[in-house]
Amino acid sequence: MQEKFGREEFNIIPDTYILPDEFADFYSHFHALRSKGDSVNRWIIKPSNSSQGKGIYLIDDISEVPIDEPCIVSKYVNNPMLINGLKFDLRIYVLVTSMDPWRIYIFNEGLARFASETYNASGGKGNKYAHLTNYSINKKSDKY
Repeated sequence: MQEKFGREEFNIIPDTYILPDEFADFYSHFHALRSKGDSVNRWIIKPSNSSQGKGIYLIDDISEVPIDEPCIVSKYVNNPMLINGLKFDLRIYVLVTSMDPWRIYIFNEGLARFASETYNASGGKGNKYAHLTNYSINKKSDKY
């Protein structure tokens, strides 16, 4: 959709790279943001063969990126929408059965997941209970 209608209209997904295949592109982008003065050049790493939040972590230094393990790296959204100071995500279940013409079915119910600790944009990257919304992670928090 970005190719057809432009990035401005469909800029809804953070910059994302599949590693190790796209490491050179990620490396260039990371350093371009750093040289532009991006004060919070933070990224999220997600292992490709994992679930329930296992192995997810934030980085702000290129040396923290695993170059020999398959993973996804995405630009971290530093100014997320919050509910009562907590990060959240919404799961809406959609089935696309045709793209030309569009035929899309949206399930009537969805799911909301919340972090268990208050989000602070200037806070460190280490507090997974403030940054991640995975139930399997947050159920271990004292504030859950």
